[in-house]
Amino acid sequence: MKLRFSRSSLNLIIFTCIILIGWASIHKNQTLDDSFAPASRLYSAIELPPLEPLYQQSWTSQEGVDIRWQSRLDHDFLVRIRGMRTDSMPAISNPNISWQTGYWQWDINLGPDFEAGLAELNAQLEEFPQALKGQGGVIILQGPWSASVARLTSARIIKALRLIAVSDITEETKHDCPWQPISAQFWLQDQLTQATFSQPNMVKKTWQIQQLPKLSTISPASLNVWKQTFVKQWQLNWQNPTTQFDMLADLAYYRLPENYLLQGYWGINALDTQTLEEYLAQCQASSR
Repeated sequence: MKLRFSRSSLNLIIFTCIILIGWASIHKNQTLDDSFAPASRLYSAIELPPLEPLYQQSWTSQEGVDIRWQSRLDHDFLVRIRGMRTDSMPAISNPNISWQTGYWQWDINLGPDFEAGLAELNAQLEEFPQALKGQGGVIILQGPWSASVARLTSARIIKALRLIAVSDITEETKHDCPWQPISAQFWLQDQLTQATFSQPNMVKKTWQIQQLPKLSTISPASLNVWKQTFVKQWQLNWQNPTTQFDMLADLAYYRLPENYLLQGYWGINALDTQTLEEYLAQCQASSR
Protein backbone atom coordinates (compact mmCIF):
# COMPACT_ATOMS: atom_id res chain seq x y z
CA MET A 1 0.00 0.00 0.00
CA LYS A 2 1.46 3.32 -0.97
CA LEU A 3 0.99 6.43 1.10
CA ARG A 4 -0.02 9.47 -0.84
CA PHE A 5 0.44 13.03 0.42
CA SER A 6 -0.86 16.20 -1.06
CA ARG A 7 1.60 18.97 -1.86
CA SER A 8 0.37 21.03 1.10
CA SER A 9 0.81 18.06 3.47
CA LEU A 10 4.37 17.52 2.24
CA ASN A 11 5.20 21.17 2.73
CA LEU A 12 3.83 21.03 6.29
CA ILE A 13 5.90 17.91 7.10
CA ILE A 14 9.08 19.45 5.67
CA PHE A 15 8.47 22.71 7.55
CA THR A 16 7.91 20.83 10.82
CA CYS A 17 11.13 18.83 10.35
CA ILE A 18 13.10 22.02 9.74
CA ILE A 19 11.74 23.49 13.01
CA LEU A 20 12.61 20.35 14.98
CA ILE A 21 16.15 20.19 13.54
CA GLY A 22 16.70 23.87 14.28
CA TRP A 23 15.43 23.55 17.84
CA ALA A 24 17.70 20.52 18.45
CA SER A 25 20.70 22.43 17.09
CA ILE A 26 20.02 25.46 19.28
CA HIS A 27 19.56 23.27 22.36
CA LYS A 28 22.84 21.46 21.66
CA ASN A 29 24.75 24.71 21.21
CA GLN A 30 23.22 26.12 24.38
CA THR A 31 24.39 23.03 26.30
CA LEU A 32 27.91 23.42 24.94
CA ASP A 33 27.94 27.14 25.78
CA ASP A 34 26.89 26.40 29.36
CA SER A 35 29.71 23.87 29.75
CA PHE A 36 32.24 26.56 28.78
CA ALA A 37 30.48 29.43 30.55
CA PRO A 38 32.61 31.93 32.48
CA ALA A 39 32.81 31.51 36.23
CA SER A 40 30.58 34.52 36.83
CA ARG A 41 27.62 32.66 35.22
CA LEU A 42 28.04 29.70 37.56
CA TYR A 43 27.06 31.73 40.61
CA SER A 44 23.47 32.25 41.61
CA ALA A 45 22.73 35.70 42.94
CA ILE A 46 22.18 35.91 46.67
CA GLU A 47 19.34 38.03 47.95
CA LEU A 48 20.91 41.05 49.63
CA PRO A 49 18.08 43.05 51.20
CA PRO A 50 18.92 46.61 52.27
CA LEU A 51 20.36 46.84 55.78
CA GLU A 52 19.00 49.28 58.32
CA PRO A 53 21.37 52.18 59.06
CA LEU A 54 23.43 52.03 62.25
CA TYR A 55 22.19 55.47 63.38
CA GLN A 56 25.65 56.39 64.59
CA GLN A 57 27.59 59.63 64.87
CA SER A 58 31.34 60.08 65.14
CA TRP A 59 33.69 62.89 66.06
CA THR A 60 37.28 63.46 67.17
CA SER A 61 38.15 65.09 70.48
CA GLN A 62 40.75 67.84 70.94
CA GLU A 63 43.16 65.09 72.04
CA GLY A 64 42.68 63.23 68.76
CA VAL A 65 40.58 60.46 70.32
CA ASP A 66 37.89 59.05 68.04
CA ILE A 67 34.41 58.67 69.54
CA ARG A 68 31.48 56.76 68.03
CA TRP A 69 27.98 57.01 69.42
CA GLN A 70 25.11 54.77 68.34
CA SER A 71 21.71 56.04 69.34
CA ARG A 72 19.44 53.20 70.50
CA LEU A 73 16.42 54.02 72.61
CA ASP A 74 15.80 50.32 73.25
CA HIS A 75 19.11 49.68 75.01
CA ASP A 76 20.96 50.49 78.25
CA PHE A 77 23.62 53.19 78.43
CA LEU A 78 26.81 51.38 77.41
CA VAL A 79 30.39 52.63 77.44
CA ARG A 80 33.29 50.85 75.75
CA ILE A 81 36.93 51.91 75.70
CA ARG A 82 39.31 50.08 73.40
CA GLY A 83 43.00 50.83 73.95
CA MET A 84 46.27 49.75 72.41
CA ARG A 85 47.99 46.80 74.04
CA THR A 86 51.76 46.36 74.27
CA ASP A 87 53.85 43.38 75.33
CA SER A 88 55.23 45.37 78.27
CA MET A 89 51.83 45.79 79.93
CA PRO A 90 51.50 43.88 83.21
CA ALA A 91 48.80 41.26 83.68
CA ILE A 92 45.78 43.07 85.11
CA SER A 93 42.73 41.34 86.54
CA ASN A 94 39.59 43.42 86.20
CA PRO A 95 36.08 42.05 85.59
CA ASN A 96 35.31 44.87 83.16
CA ILE A 97 38.50 44.54 81.08
CA SER A 98 39.02 41.88 78.42
CA TRP A 99 42.33 41.22 76.68
CA GLN A 100 42.43 40.73 72.93
CA THR A 101 45.19 40.42 70.35
CA GLY A 102 46.59 43.93 69.97
CA TYR A 103 44.21 45.73 72.35
CA TRP A 104 42.44 45.73 75.70
CA GLN A 105 38.74 46.53 76.05
CA TRP A 106 36.85 48.09 78.96
CA ASP A 107 33.05 47.67 79.04
CA ILE A 108 30.64 49.36 81.44
CA ASN A 109 26.84 49.00 81.53
CA LEU A 110 25.27 52.04 83.23
CA GLY A 111 21.75 50.60 83.09
CA PRO A 112 18.59 52.20 81.66
CA ASP A 113 18.88 55.47 83.63
CA PHE A 114 21.94 57.64 83.12
CA GLU A 115 21.60 59.60 86.36
CA ALA A 116 21.52 56.38 88.37
CA GLY A 117 24.44 54.94 86.42
CA LEU A 118 26.63 58.03 86.70
CA ALA A 119 27.83 57.12 90.20
CA GLU A 120 28.88 53.68 88.89
CA LEU A 121 30.78 55.27 86.01
CA ASN A 122 32.65 57.64 88.34
CA ALA A 123 33.55 54.76 90.66
CA GLN A 124 34.87 52.68 87.77
CA LEU A 125 36.94 55.59 86.50
CA GLU A 126 38.47 56.01 89.95
CA GLU A 127 39.35 52.29 90.11
CA PHE A 128 40.71 52.10 86.56
CA PRO A 129 44.21 50.52 86.47
CA GLN A 130 46.96 53.14 86.38
CA ALA A 131 49.07 50.97 84.06
CA LEU A 132 46.50 51.35 81.27
CA LYS A 133 46.15 55.13 81.51
CA GLY A 134 47.75 57.36 78.92
CA GLN A 135 47.22 54.84 76.12
CA GLY A 136 45.98 55.32 72.59
CA GLY A 137 42.31 54.45 72.50
CA VAL A 138 38.81 55.08 71.21
CA ILE A 139 35.43 55.50 72.90
CA ILE A 140 32.22 53.81 71.74
CA LEU A 141 28.84 54.68 73.25
CA GLN A 142 25.52 52.91 72.71
CA GLY A 143 22.10 53.64 74.09
CA PRO A 144 19.66 56.53 74.55
CA TRP A 145 22.39 59.16 74.82
CA SER A 146 21.62 62.77 74.00
CA ALA A 147 24.24 64.60 71.95
CA SER A 148 25.28 66.86 74.84
CA VAL A 149 25.51 64.04 77.40
CA ALA A 150 27.48 61.86 74.98
CA ARG A 151 30.05 64.60 74.37
CA LEU A 152 30.36 65.55 78.04
CA THR A 153 30.73 61.90 79.11
CA SER A 154 33.38 61.18 76.50
CA ALA A 155 35.33 64.27 77.54
CA ARG A 156 35.18 63.14 81.19
CA ILE A 157 36.48 59.68 80.24
CA ILE A 158 39.30 61.05 78.07
CA LYS A 159 40.48 63.29 80.90
CA ALA A 160 40.22 60.58 83.60
CA LEU A 161 42.05 57.92 81.54
CA ARG A 162 44.39 60.39 79.79
CA LEU A 163 43.51 58.81 76.46
CA ILE A 164 45.40 59.82 73.34
CA ALA A 165 44.90 59.07 69.64
CA VAL A 166 45.53 55.55 68.38
CA SER A 167 48.90 55.53 66.63
CA ASP A 168 49.80 53.79 63.38
CA ILE A 169 50.27 50.03 63.43
CA THR A 170 53.68 49.03 64.75
CA GLU A 171 53.21 45.28 64.92
CA GLU A 172 55.31 43.24 62.52
CA THR A 173 53.26 41.33 60.00
CA LYS A 174 54.23 38.76 57.44
CA HIS A 175 51.67 39.42 54.72
CA ASP A 176 50.19 42.55 53.20
CA CYS A 177 46.91 41.80 51.43
CA PRO A 178 45.13 44.25 49.12
CA TRP A 179 42.50 46.59 50.50
CA GLN A 180 40.03 45.82 47.72
CA PRO A 181 37.77 44.00 47.09
CA ILE A 182 36.40 44.12 50.61
CA SER A 183 34.26 41.03 50.02
CA ALA A 184 37.49 39.05 49.43
CA GLN A 185 38.82 40.40 52.74
CA PHE A 186 35.66 39.13 54.44
CA TRP A 187 36.27 35.66 52.98
CA LEU A 188 39.92 35.57 54.07
CA GLN A 189 39.24 36.87 57.57
CA ASP A 190 36.52 34.24 57.93
CA GLN A 191 39.20 31.57 57.38
CA LEU A 192 41.50 32.91 60.12
CA THR A 193 41.57 31.56 63.65
CA GLN A 194 40.80 33.94 66.49
CA ALA A 195 44.40 33.91 67.65
CA THR A 196 45.73 35.07 64.28
CA PHE A 197 46.76 38.71 64.23
CA SER A 198 45.12 40.68 61.41
CA GLN A 199 44.19 44.32 61.02
CA PRO A 200 44.11 47.04 58.38
CA ASN A 201 46.88 49.54 57.77
CA MET A 202 45.01 52.69 56.82
CA VAL A 203 48.22 54.46 55.80
CA LYS A 204 49.26 51.79 53.27
CA LYS A 205 45.67 50.82 52.41
CA THR A 206 46.42 47.13 52.99
CA TRP A 207 45.10 44.40 55.27
CA GLN A 208 47.89 42.92 57.36
CA ILE A 209 47.87 39.21 58.20
CA GLN A 210 50.29 37.61 60.63
CA GLN A 211 49.94 34.12 59.16
CA LEU A 212 47.88 32.98 56.19
CA PRO A 213 45.83 29.84 56.86
CA LYS A 214 46.20 26.66 54.85
CA LEU A 215 43.47 26.92 52.24
CA SER A 216 41.83 24.11 50.31
CA THR A 217 40.89 24.42 46.65
CA ILE A 218 38.23 27.06 46.13
CA SER A 219 35.38 25.89 43.89
CA PRO A 220 32.25 27.75 42.75
CA ALA A 221 30.16 25.38 44.85
CA SER A 222 32.16 25.88 48.06
CA LEU A 223 32.24 29.64 47.54
CA ASN A 224 28.47 29.71 47.06
CA VAL A 225 27.99 27.75 50.29
CA TRP A 226 30.20 30.27 52.13
CA LYS A 227 28.27 33.19 50.65
CA GLN A 228 24.92 31.81 51.77
CA THR A 229 26.16 31.12 55.30
CA PHE A 230 28.08 34.39 55.63
CA VAL A 231 25.25 36.63 54.41
CA LYS A 232 22.68 35.04 56.72
CA GLN A 233 24.98 35.47 59.73
CA TRP A 234 25.89 39.01 58.65
CA GLN A 235 22.24 40.06 58.49
CA LEU A 236 21.64 38.63 61.97
CA ASN A 237 24.70 40.44 63.34
CA TRP A 238 23.59 43.70 61.78
CA GLN A 239 20.21 43.49 63.50
CA ASN A 240 21.62 42.52 66.91
CA PRO A 241 22.48 45.50 69.19
CA THR A 242 25.38 43.61 70.82
CA THR A 243 27.11 42.69 67.56
CA GLN A 244 26.38 46.15 66.16
CA PHE A 245 28.30 47.50 69.15
CA ASP A 246 31.23 45.24 68.21
CA MET A 247 31.11 46.48 64.62
CA LEU A 248 31.22 50.10 65.76
CA ALA A 249 34.20 49.32 67.97
CA ASP A 250 36.10 47.83 65.03
CA LEU A 251 35.27 50.80 62.81
CA ALA A 252 36.50 53.23 65.44
CA TYR A 253 39.64 51.40 66.62
CA TYR A 254 40.93 50.48 63.17
CA ARG A 255 39.80 53.84 61.73
CA LEU A 256 37.89 52.09 58.97
CA PRO A 257 35.69 54.15 56.62
CA GLU A 258 32.07 54.33 57.71
CA ASN A 259 30.93 52.65 54.47
CA TYR A 260 33.47 49.80 54.77
CA LEU A 261 30.98 47.24 56.06
CA LEU A 262 28.32 48.02 53.48
CA GLN A 263 30.85 47.95 50.62
CA GLY A 264 31.78 44.41 51.56
CA TYR A 265 28.15 43.38 51.95
CA TRP A 266 27.05 44.68 48.54
CA GLY A 267 30.13 43.17 46.89
CA ILE A 268 29.35 39.59 47.92
CA ASN A 269 27.52 38.67 44.71
CA ALA A 270 30.39 39.90 42.51
CA LEU A 271 32.97 37.72 44.30
CA ASP A 272 33.92 34.66 42.23
CA THR A 273 36.74 32.11 42.41
CA GLN A 274 38.94 33.93 39.90
CA THR A 275 38.67 37.23 41.80
CA LEU A 276 39.36 35.48 45.09
CA GLU A 277 42.39 33.57 43.75
CA GLU A 278 43.84 36.77 42.27
CA TYR A 279 43.32 38.51 45.61
CA LEU A 280 45.09 35.75 47.56
CA ALA A 281 47.97 35.75 45.06
CA GLN A 282 48.57 39.42 45.91
CA CYS A 283 49.02 38.72 49.65
CA GLN A 284 52.76 39.18 49.50
CA ALA A 285 55.24 38.32 52.23
CA SER A 286 56.45 41.47 53.95
CA SER A 287 60.14 42.38 53.94
CA ARG A 288 60.04 44.09 57.32
